[in-house]
Amino acid sequence: MSDQATLHDAYAADYDAQVSAYDCYLAEALFGLCYDFVQPGQSLLDLGIGSGLSAAPFARAGLRVAGMDFAPAMLDLCRAKGIATDLRQHDLQDIPWPYDHALFDHVICVGVFHFIDHLEAIISEASRVLRSGGLFAFTTRQPAAPLAPGEPFAHHVAGGLDIYSHAPESVAALMARAGFDRLRQLRCYVGQDVFAVWVTRQRSG
Repeated sequence: MSDQATLHDAYAADYDAQVSAYDCYLAEALFGLCYDFVQPGQSLLDLGIGSGLSAAPFARAGLRVAGMDFAPAMLDLCRAKGIATDLRQHDLQDIPWPYDHALFDHVICVGVFHFIDHLEAIISEASRVLRSGGLFAFTTRQPAAPLAPGEPFAHHVAGGLDIYSHAPESVAALMARAGFDRLRQLRCYVGQDVFAVWVTRQRSG
């Protein structure tokens, strides 16, 4: 297990309570922005599903949820909630993912991308496992100050973890090059940090 997975597993038991105490509503915001575009019976993959907080509203709405995470203790918590029909221990940066081409109607990733520097390969892999016209909805942390021209992200270390704040214009360019059209976007505050909630759709054809 990687060092980051060990760190995430260390606080797994308290994770849900920490999110609630921190007034973090990224999962609710993302679900709300996606609601008009999803239907009961559709399939959804949650990247970095953790304890299942982000997938839960989609499961309640009747979607069939699959999830992967690199932290086994997080997966155990999610499994106990009965949210997902398929859970796999896998690092989303380890490509290819253990799923077939065009397997899912939608893909989400909440509260994960600020731990990852370069997103190109992940975006490409999300496109591979999505069916034509499917949603790819995710969150990114925004830089606290303007970046130099051409800089895709800012970096700092917090709690022993590398944190990456992605420039919105860089993310938008990556999505466009990968064949995704932006449907909705929302700025969301988590404490003093600003996150962007993105809802994009893979172009048909």
